[in-house]
Amino acid sequence: MRDFLHLAHVLSNGLCRLCDHRLDHYTDLHAEVLRLNRSILQQQHHCCSFFPEVMAVQGGADFVNSIILRMICLWGVLHAVMFNTVLFFAFASHFRAMVTDPGIVPINRKGMLCGDRNLFPKLLSDSESNSTDIDEELNGEKSKFVGKDWTICTRCESYRPPRAHHCRICRRCIRKMDHHCPWVNNCIGEYNQKYFLQFLLYVGLSSGYALSLVVTAWVHHDEYGFSGVKGPYGQSIHHAKILHTVFLSIVSTLFGLFVLAVSCDQIQAVLNDETAVEAIQRKGFHNRIAPSRSKITLIREVCGNGPMVLWLLPCSTLPSEPLIV
Repeated sequence: MRDFLHLAHVLSNGLCRLCDHRLDHYTDLHAEVLRLNRSILQQQHHCCSFFPEVMAVQGGADFVNSIILRMICLWGVLHAVMFNTVLFFAFASHFRAMVTDPGIVPINRKGMLCGDRNLFPKLLSDSESNSTDIDEELNGEKSKFVGKDWTICTRCESYRPPRAHHCRICRRCIRKMDHHCPWVNNCIGEYNQKYFLQFLLYVGLSSGYALSLVVTAWVHHDEYGFSGVKGPYGQSIHHAKILHTVFLSIVSTLFGLFVLAVSCDQIQAVLNDETAVEAIQRKGFHNRIAPSRSKITLIREVCGNGPMVLWLLPCSTLPSEPLIV
Protein backbone atom coordinates (compact mmCIF):
# COMPACT_ATOMS: atom_id res chain seq x y z
CA MET A 1 0.00 0.00 0.00
CA ARG A 2 2.83 2.37 0.88
CA ASP A 3 4.57 1.59 -2.42
CA PHE A 4 1.34 2.27 -4.29
CA LEU A 5 0.93 5.67 -2.62
CA HIS A 6 4.56 6.53 -3.38
CA LEU A 7 4.07 5.59 -7.02
CA ALA A 8 0.91 7.71 -7.24
CA HIS A 9 2.75 10.66 -5.68
CA VAL A 10 5.59 10.35 -8.20
CA LEU A 11 3.16 10.14 -11.12
CA SER A 12 1.18 13.17 -9.92
CA ASN A 13 4.36 15.24 -9.57
CA GLY A 14 5.44 14.19 -13.03
CA LEU A 15 2.09 15.17 -14.52
CA CYS A 16 2.18 18.53 -12.75
CA ARG A 17 5.65 19.28 -14.09
CA LEU A 18 4.55 18.22 -17.57
CA CYS A 19 1.47 20.47 -17.40
CA ASP A 20 3.54 23.39 -16.14
CA HIS A 21 6.02 22.88 -18.96
CA ARG A 22 3.24 22.76 -21.57
CA LEU A 23 1.57 25.81 -20.03
CA ASP A 24 4.83 27.78 -20.15
CA HIS A 25 5.32 26.64 -23.74
CA TYR A 26 1.85 27.75 -24.82
CA THR A 27 2.23 31.02 -22.91
CA ASP A 28 5.50 31.78 -24.70
CA LEU A 29 3.93 30.76 -28.01
CA HIS A 30 0.94 33.06 -27.39
CA ALA A 31 3.27 35.96 -26.55
CA GLU A 32 5.28 35.32 -29.72
CA VAL A 33 2.11 35.26 -31.83
CA LEU A 34 0.98 38.57 -30.30
CA ARG A 35 4.39 40.10 -30.98
CA LEU A 36 4.30 38.86 -34.59
CA ASN A 37 0.77 40.20 -35.11
CA ARG A 38 1.79 43.57 -33.69
CA SER A 39 4.81 43.67 -36.01
CA ILE A 40 2.66 42.81 -39.04
CA LEU A 41 0.12 45.47 -38.03
CA GLN A 42 2.88 48.08 -37.75
CA GLN A 43 4.20 47.14 -41.20
CA GLN A 44 0.68 47.47 -42.61
CA HIS A 45 0.39 50.93 -41.07
CA HIS A 46 3.71 51.94 -42.65
CA CYS A 47 2.51 50.69 -46.04
CA CYS A 48 -0.79 52.56 -45.68
CA SER A 49 1.05 55.77 -44.79
CA PHE A 50 2.86 55.76 -48.15
CA PHE A 51 -0.20 54.77 -50.18
CA PRO A 52 -1.43 58.39 -50.66
CA GLU A 53 2.00 59.41 -51.97
CA VAL A 54 2.07 56.55 -54.46
CA MET A 55 -1.43 57.29 -55.72
CA ALA A 56 -0.73 61.02 -55.89
CA VAL A 57 2.45 60.50 -57.91
CA GLN A 58 0.65 58.12 -60.26
CA GLY A 59 -2.27 60.50 -60.58
CA GLY A 60 0.08 63.41 -61.18
CA ALA A 61 1.89 61.47 -63.89
CA ASP A 62 -1.39 60.63 -65.59
CA PHE A 63 -2.50 64.24 -65.21
CA VAL A 64 0.63 65.48 -66.96
CA ASN A 65 0.43 62.76 -69.60
CA SER A 66 -3.26 63.13 -70.41
CA ILE A 67 -3.82 66.85 -69.90
CA ILE A 68 -0.67 68.95 -69.78
CA LEU A 69 1.10 67.33 -72.72
CA ARG A 70 -2.04 67.87 -74.78
CA MET A 71 -1.98 71.60 -73.97
CA ILE A 72 1.33 72.75 -75.42
CA CYS A 73 0.80 76.40 -74.62
CA LEU A 74 1.09 78.91 -71.80
CA TRP A 75 -2.06 77.57 -70.14
CA GLY A 76 -0.57 74.09 -70.05
CA VAL A 77 2.52 75.34 -68.24
CA LEU A 78 0.38 77.36 -65.82
CA HIS A 79 -1.82 74.39 -64.98
CA ALA A 80 1.23 72.18 -64.51
CA VAL A 81 2.77 74.63 -62.03
CA MET A 82 -0.47 75.12 -60.11
CA PHE A 83 -1.28 71.40 -59.92
CA ASN A 84 2.19 70.44 -58.73
CA THR A 85 2.12 73.25 -56.17
CA VAL A 86 -1.06 71.81 -54.69
CA LEU A 87 0.52 68.34 -54.67
CA PHE A 88 3.60 69.73 -52.93
CA PHE A 89 1.51 71.19 -50.12
CA ALA A 90 -0.38 67.89 -49.85
CA PHE A 91 2.92 66.01 -49.49
CA ALA A 92 4.27 68.53 -46.99
CA SER A 93 1.17 68.50 -44.79
CA HIS A 94 1.04 64.70 -44.92
CA PHE A 95 4.68 64.51 -43.83
CA ARG A 96 4.11 66.95 -40.97
CA ALA A 97 1.07 64.99 -39.81
CA MET A 98 3.22 61.85 -39.79
CA VAL A 99 6.25 63.15 -37.90
CA THR A 100 4.65 65.67 -35.53
CA ASP A 101 4.00 64.54 -31.97
CA PRO A 102 0.19 64.48 -31.69
CA GLY A 103 0.40 65.17 -27.96
CA ILE A 104 1.84 62.05 -26.35
CA VAL A 105 1.50 62.23 -22.57
CA PRO A 106 4.88 61.40 -20.99
CA ILE A 107 4.90 58.48 -18.60
CA ASN A 108 7.84 59.81 -16.58
CA ARG A 109 7.06 63.17 -14.98
CA LYS A 110 9.81 64.93 -13.04
CA GLY A 111 11.71 61.72 -12.60
CA MET A 112 8.76 59.85 -11.10
CA LEU A 113 7.36 56.91 -13.00
CA CYS A 114 3.78 55.96 -12.45
CA GLY A 115 3.49 52.35 -11.38
CA ASP A 116 7.08 52.24 -10.08
CA ARG A 117 7.21 50.39 -6.80
CA ASN A 118 10.00 52.67 -5.59
CA LEU A 119 7.85 55.77 -6.05
CA PHE A 120 5.70 55.50 -2.96
CA PRO A 121 6.96 52.56 -0.88
CA LYS A 122 4.49 53.33 1.86
CA LEU A 123 1.60 53.07 -0.57
CA LEU A 124 2.42 49.46 -1.30
CA SER A 125 2.17 48.35 2.31
CA ASP A 126 -0.43 45.72 3.05
CA SER A 127 -1.41 47.46 6.24
CA GLU A 128 -4.85 49.06 6.20
CA SER A 129 -4.40 51.08 9.36
CA ASN A 130 -2.62 53.95 7.65
CA SER A 131 -4.79 54.12 4.51
CA THR A 132 -5.82 57.71 5.22
CA ASP A 133 -2.21 58.85 5.56
CA ILE A 134 -1.35 57.04 2.35
CA ASP A 135 -4.12 58.79 0.43
CA GLU A 136 -3.01 62.17 1.75
CA GLU A 137 0.59 61.47 0.78
CA LEU A 138 -0.46 60.33 -2.69
CA ASN A 139 -2.56 63.43 -3.24
CA GLY A 140 0.24 65.65 -2.00
CA GLU A 141 2.86 64.06 -4.22
CA LYS A 142 0.56 63.97 -7.26
CA SER A 143 -0.37 67.63 -6.92
CA LYS A 144 3.26 68.58 -7.44
CA PHE A 145 3.34 67.49 -11.05
CA VAL A 146 -0.22 67.03 -12.32
CA GLY A 147 -2.98 69.51 -12.94
CA LYS A 148 -6.59 69.71 -11.95
CA ASP A 149 -8.93 66.91 -13.05
CA TRP A 150 -6.04 64.75 -14.22
CA THR A 151 -6.56 60.99 -14.19
CA ILE A 152 -4.42 57.87 -14.21
CA CYS A 153 -4.57 55.65 -17.29
CA THR A 154 -5.20 52.03 -16.39
CA ARG A 155 -3.24 50.81 -19.43
CA CYS A 156 -0.02 52.83 -19.61
CA GLU A 157 -0.23 54.09 -15.99
CA SER A 158 0.48 57.70 -16.94
CA TYR A 159 -1.01 60.81 -15.36
CA ARG A 160 -2.98 62.35 -18.18
CA PRO A 161 -4.74 65.71 -18.54
CA PRO A 162 -8.45 66.05 -19.27
CA ARG A 163 -9.58 64.95 -22.75
CA ALA A 164 -6.53 62.70 -23.18
CA HIS A 165 -7.27 59.16 -24.30
CA HIS A 166 -5.27 55.97 -24.67
CA CYS A 167 -4.44 54.70 -28.17
CA ARG A 168 -4.22 50.92 -28.33
CA ILE A 169 -2.01 51.11 -31.44
CA CYS A 170 0.49 53.68 -30.13
CA ARG A 171 0.05 52.22 -26.61
CA ARG A 172 0.25 55.73 -25.17
CA CYS A 173 -2.17 58.42 -24.04
CA ILE A 174 -2.71 61.26 -26.54
CA ARG A 175 -3.91 64.77 -25.71
CA LYS A 176 -7.28 65.48 -27.37
CA MET A 177 -7.02 62.28 -29.37
CA ASP A 178 -9.48 62.18 -32.25
CA HIS A 179 -8.52 58.88 -33.91
CA HIS A 180 -5.54 56.86 -35.10
CA CYS A 181 -5.17 57.39 -38.84
CA PRO A 182 -3.47 54.58 -40.80
CA TRP A 183 -2.91 56.93 -43.75
CA VAL A 184 -0.45 59.01 -41.70
CA ASN A 185 0.59 56.15 -39.37
CA ASN A 186 0.01 58.42 -36.40
CA CYS A 187 -2.68 59.55 -34.02
CA ILE A 188 -4.56 62.75 -34.79
CA GLY A 189 -4.35 64.82 -31.65
CA GLU A 190 -3.85 68.29 -30.27
CA TYR A 191 -0.60 69.16 -32.07
CA ASN A 192 -1.02 67.63 -35.55
CA GLN A 193 -4.72 68.06 -36.28
CA LYS A 194 -3.92 71.22 -38.22
CA TYR A 195 -1.65 69.31 -40.63
CA PHE A 196 -4.24 66.58 -41.04
CA LEU A 197 -6.85 69.19 -42.00
CA GLN A 198 -4.40 70.73 -44.47
CA PHE A 199 -3.73 67.31 -45.97
CA LEU A 200 -7.45 66.78 -46.50
CA LEU A 201 -7.79 70.25 -48.00
CA TYR A 202 -4.99 69.89 -50.55
CA VAL A 203 -5.95 66.34 -51.54
CA GLY A 204 -9.50 67.57 -52.12
CA LEU A 205 -8.23 70.53 -54.15
CA SER A 206 -5.98 68.36 -56.29
CA SER A 207 -8.80 65.88 -56.91
CA GLY A 208 -11.24 68.61 -57.91
CA TYR A 209 -8.61 70.36 -60.02
CA ALA A 210 -7.80 67.17 -61.92
CA LEU A 211 -11.46 66.32 -62.53
CA SER A 212 -12.26 69.82 -63.77
CA LEU A 213 -9.41 69.78 -66.28
CA VAL A 214 -10.34 66.28 -67.45
CA VAL A 215 -13.89 67.45 -68.14
CA THR A 216 -12.59 70.60 -69.86
CA ALA A 217 -10.21 68.59 -72.02
CA TRP A 218 -13.00 66.33 -73.27
CA VAL A 219 -15.51 69.15 -73.74
CA HIS A 220 -13.05 70.96 -76.01
CA HIS A 221 -11.77 67.77 -77.62
CA ASP A 222 -10.76 68.17 -81.26
CA GLU A 223 -10.68 65.10 -83.51
CA TYR A 224 -8.02 66.80 -85.63
CA GLY A 225 -6.04 68.03 -82.65
CA PHE A 226 -3.02 66.65 -80.81
CA SER A 227 -4.91 63.74 -79.22
CA GLY A 228 -7.65 63.32 -81.81
CA VAL A 229 -8.26 60.19 -83.83
CA LYS A 230 -7.67 62.14 -87.04
CA GLY A 231 -4.78 64.09 -85.56
CA PRO A 232 -1.06 63.78 -86.32
CA TYR A 233 -0.60 60.72 -84.04
CA GLY A 234 -3.77 58.83 -84.91
CA GLN A 235 -5.59 56.31 -82.74
CA SER A 236 -2.64 55.32 -80.53
CA ILE A 237 -2.43 58.67 -78.75
CA HIS A 238 -6.23 58.89 -78.59
CA HIS A 239 -6.51 55.51 -76.85
CA ALA A 240 -3.72 56.48 -74.45
CA LYS A 241 -5.62 59.64 -73.56
CA ILE A 242 -8.77 57.64 -72.84
CA LEU A 243 -6.89 55.16 -70.64
CA HIS A 244 -5.10 57.82 -68.60
CA THR A 245 -8.12 60.05 -68.15
CA VAL A 246 -10.28 57.11 -66.99
CA PHE A 247 -7.69 56.13 -64.39
CA LEU A 248 -7.22 59.74 -63.30
CA SER A 249 -10.98 60.25 -63.01
CA ILE A 250 -11.41 57.13 -60.85
CA VAL A 251 -8.53 58.04 -58.52
CA SER A 252 -9.64 61.66 -58.22
CA THR A 253 -13.26 60.70 -57.55
CA LEU A 254 -12.40 58.13 -54.88
CA PHE A 255 -9.93 60.38 -53.10
CA GLY A 256 -12.22 63.38 -53.43
CA LEU A 257 -15.24 61.64 -51.91
CA PHE A 258 -13.13 60.12 -49.14
CA VAL A 259 -11.52 63.39 -48.06
CA LEU A 260 -14.88 65.17 -48.35
CA ALA A 261 -16.45 62.79 -45.83
CA VAL A 262 -13.47 62.94 -43.46
CA SER A 263 -13.25 66.74 -43.80
CA CYS A 264 -16.89 67.18 -42.82
CA ASP A 265 -16.31 64.99 -39.77
CA GLN A 266 -13.15 66.88 -38.78
CA ILE A 267 -14.68 70.34 -39.24
CA GLN A 268 -17.69 69.30 -37.19
CA ALA A 269 -15.36 68.00 -34.46
CA VAL A 270 -13.44 71.30 -34.37
CA LEU A 271 -16.51 73.55 -34.35
CA ASN A 272 -18.30 71.39 -31.75
CA ASP A 273 -15.15 71.10 -29.63
CA GLU A 274 -15.66 67.34 -29.42
CA THR A 275 -13.29 64.64 -30.68
CA ALA A 276 -14.43 61.38 -32.25
CA VAL A 277 -13.52 59.47 -29.07
CA GLU A 278 -15.59 61.86 -26.95
CA ALA A 279 -18.52 61.57 -29.36
CA ILE A 280 -18.43 57.77 -29.06
CA GLN A 281 -18.24 57.95 -25.28
CA ARG A 282 -21.17 60.39 -25.18
CA LYS A 283 -23.37 58.38 -27.54
CA GLY A 284 -26.41 56.92 -25.81
CA PHE A 285 -25.83 58.68 -22.49
CA HIS A 286 -26.52 62.39 -22.77
CA ASN A 287 -26.83 65.15 -25.31
CA ARG A 288 -23.85 67.11 -26.50
CA ILE A 289 -23.11 70.29 -24.59
CA ALA A 290 -22.76 73.33 -26.84
CA PRO A 291 -19.25 74.85 -26.72
CA SER A 292 -18.98 78.01 -24.67
CA ARG A 293 -16.29 79.52 -26.90
CA SER A 294 -16.76 81.10 -30.31
CA LYS A 295 -16.11 79.26 -33.56
CA ILE A 296 -13.09 81.40 -34.43
CA THR A 297 -11.58 80.69 -31.02
CA LEU A 298 -11.98 76.95 -31.54
CA ILE A 299 -10.39 77.19 -34.99
CA ARG A 300 -7.46 79.20 -33.62
CA GLU A 301 -6.98 76.58 -30.92
CA VAL A 302 -6.30 74.06 -33.68
CA CYS A 303 -4.59 76.23 -36.31
CA GLY A 304 -2.76 78.71 -34.08
CA ASN A 305 -3.07 82.37 -33.18
CA GLY A 306 -0.94 83.69 -36.05
CA PRO A 307 -2.17 85.25 -39.31
CA MET A 308 -4.86 83.31 -41.13
CA VAL A 309 -2.56 82.75 -44.11
CA LEU A 310 -0.46 80.49 -41.87
CA TRP A 311 -3.48 78.24 -41.43
CA LEU A 312 -2.92 77.09 -45.02
CA LEU A 313 0.82 76.48 -44.66
CA PRO A 314 2.32 73.34 -43.07
CA CYS A 315 4.42 75.31 -40.61
CA SER A 316 4.49 75.33 -36.81
CA THR A 317 1.98 77.76 -35.32
CA LEU A 318 1.22 76.05 -32.00
CA PRO A 319 3.36 76.19 -28.84
CA SER A 320 5.01 72.97 -27.65
CA GLU A 321 4.85 71.21 -31.00
CA PRO A 322 7.63 68.57 -30.96
CA LEU A 323 8.53 66.01 -33.59
CA ILE A 324 8.65 62.26 -33.07
CA VAL A 325 11.25 61.40 -35.71
